[in-house]
Amino acid sequence: MHATSLRDTLALRINDRLFYGWVVLAFAALGLFASGPGQSHIFSVFIVPISEDLNVSHTSVASAYALATLVAAFGLPYVGRLIDRFGVRHVILAVAALFGCAAIAFGQVTSLLTLTIGFCALRFLGQGSLMLSCANLVAQWFDQKRGFALSLMALGFAATMAVHPPLAQWLTDQVGWREAWMWLGILTWLLL
Repeated sequence: MHATSLRDTLALRINDRLFYGWVVLAFAALGLFASGPGQSHIFSVFIVPISEDLNVSHTSVASAYALATLVAAFGLPYVGRLIDRFGVRHVILAVAALFGCAAIAFGQVTSLLTLTIGFCALRFLGQGSLMLSCANLVAQWFDQKRGFALSLMALGFAATMAVHPPLAQWLTDQVGWREAWMWLGILTWLLL
């Protein structure tokens, strides 16, 4: 039996007993949780160590972050087109792989320019592309209870706000801010 048809048969059997959309919803919530390294709440932990290490002001770090967020937003319509063309699953896999790489690479920034580029990659992949993909995934599975499902998915974001900042602070205290980003990237790969 072909692997795809076996997978489809298994999915249909599971769906007879349990609406598979709830499983998809759980994975989408996990995706929102895993987007933590690209979210604003985690960057606040790193402002002081980054500004001290790169010898730039807090204002410069915040300006680089704001500019990167704006630039990253312009790429999201392209991600939407990729989702429409290739499907959410393929886009999420690509974004997850690139997001982990971006987090690891962020620990290697050496100047205000590379910091801005790093912020842009993290914001585009985590805060933008991953969240957009997860929301699309849930919306595709739910018609009648879409609002309820999306609100449950948002619990993954609430969890990242509770978990990632203390985790980032602990990692920074243990291994420094640069290696902390390596571990955040590895954690992203493991979660996704």
